[in-house]
Amino acid sequence: MTEKPSRNEEEYFARREAELVQERRGAAAEAAAKRERESHYMKCPKCGYDLHTEEYHGIEVDRCKECHGVWFDAGEAESVLEQEHSTISGLFKSILHGVRRS
Repeated sequence: MTEKPSRNEEEYFARREAELVQERRGAAAEAAAKRERESHYMKCPKCGYDLHTEEYHGIEVDRCKECHGVWFDAGEAESVLEQEHSTISGLFKSILHGVRRS
């Protein structure tokens, strides 16, 4: 003769199963987000081709060989502008200040 599970046991196992399902969903969501980031890593935001790292005045910038776009990581554009002293540098500085305000 088998004993009927008590109500407390049923509640415990139902709660535990729900927790495990939640954990698995969280792990699956994290894995999907990681795969998404990895699929975009070092890809041109404009055309999707691979970016290649090049050095410009001691600063590494990412350049697309296909569309010739140049992409900066945080702080790189400011570092380039600190080293350049020309009219075009003033133009880039005003553009960067405008971008930061947006």
